[in-house]
Amino acid sequence: MQFNVSQLLRERPGASRHYVLDPQPPLLRGAVTLIRTPDGVLVQCEGAGVLESSCSRCLAPFGYPVDFAFDEIFVQQVDVTTGAAMPPSDEPDAFLVALNHTIDITEAVRQYSEMAAEMQPLCRPDCPGLCPECGMDLNLGDCRCDRAPIDSRWAALAALKRSSNG
Repeated sequence: MQFNVSQLLRERPGASRHYVLDPQPPLLRGAVTLIRTPDGVLVQCEGAGVLESSCSRCLAPFGYPVDFAFDEIFVQQVDVTTGAAMPPSDEPDAFLVALNHTIDITEAVRQYSEMAAEMQPLCRPDCPGLCPECGMDLNLGDCRCDRAPIDSRWAALAALKRSSNG
């Protein structure tokens, strides 16, 4: 997801270019607008992709759709007409226009799609998860563990019963 912005950097602030992004994992579709600013290029991007994750209940790997959007300024490092170095950015983590006047938005797309990720992704909304006793994946079937809720007032008696049977 690289763009040559050398011609855009020669234009006045406000000039723009619009591109449709080619699908490439994890990106399914997207569009980007590049707008010339006094210090570089404003990248406005909207996209949709698929993130690979593990279910927070059953730990099964799965992919789920995510939408993201961002506006980021890519700071110019070199004047395109003279080749002179531009003043460095005040931000140490700023995205930069490469010395060959290209912009690579791959890292920005990765960061913003990760930020749009769910905190506790589920493979399906009604995922029963793993059995807390034996660890069996309850999506595959029921286990033989007794998972009936125990009244805490009877816990000592239940422990005594288990020890006498064992």
